[in-house]
Amino acid sequence: MTSHENDTPLPVPYTSRLGQPLDAGQTLNVHGKINDGAQVVELNLLQGGGEIEPQNQVILHLKLNFKDKKLVMNSYENGVWGKEERESQPFHVGQDFDLRIRVLDESLEISADNKKVHEFKHRLPFQSIEYLSVRGDASLNGIHWGGRFYKLPWETGFPAGHLEKGQRVHLYGVPKGDRWSLDLVARNQDVLFHFNPRLKEKAVVRNSHRNGFWDKEEREGDFPFKKDIGFDLTIVNEEYSIQIFINRERFATFQHRTPNPIGDYIGLRIDGEVEVTGIEFSH
Repeated sequence: MTSHENDTPLPVPYTSRLGQPLDAGQTLNVHGKINDGAQVVELNLLQGGGEIEPQNQVILHLKLNFKDKKLVMNSYENGVWGKEERESQPFHVGQDFDLRIRVLDESLEISADNKKVHEFKHRLPFQSIEYLSVRGDASLNGIHWGGRFYKLPWETGFPAGHLEKGQRVHLYGVPKGDRWSLDLVARNQDVLFHFNPRLKEKAVVRNSHRNGFWDKEEREGDFPFKKDIGFDLTIVNEEYSIQIFINRERFATFQHRTPNPIGDYIGLRIDGEVEVTGIEFSH
């Protein structure tokens, strides 16, 4: 995903102070474009200030080195650099990039274009991160913090008591097994929209379950999901149908199976073999 619902282009170099300490489960999403002729792009998570200086600590220094074709990670503590950790360069000069850093209890999990590329074990407490900075040969479409640990099955009602017209549900996750599902449920617990990727069948089943019975399945479309590869799913409640987007591309349309689609979708349920990294609602 190289764009986000609430994107604001940002200048480079860019420095931001976090509003509050980070929690395990949160994800930093940085996306934009690597400049033509780029040599280096750096991202730093710091304590004490937004620059790499002896009085500041760098909890994570992440360098995209395009000359050496390496992704380099390190820390900087009390004026001294630690030991470098390296991976092959996952991004390309002149192309869009999507870099995500998820805070885990033991490490920072780094993903490039929705694929995990490295796990950086904590050398300094992640709770001490106060600043984020980006430097170098890139343009930024947006930067977002969000998410937490989600225990499945996970259920929630919508902020307005129902899924409003034009409202969007964004789910960020990683398939971990054969099946998972996202359901929109009614007050009587009927499932009015059932979205069910099945990796072994390579099919995304859409259906409804009303009055104790399953209705007619819909399976058309390509299969965009892969085990252990992240995805971005967006569903939109439009007047006549649910519109489905996967990784920012239109995937399918599901005609409403209820006479009152503005008031009848009252809750969201997610279950199955999927790691959920973020859920957002927007208009």
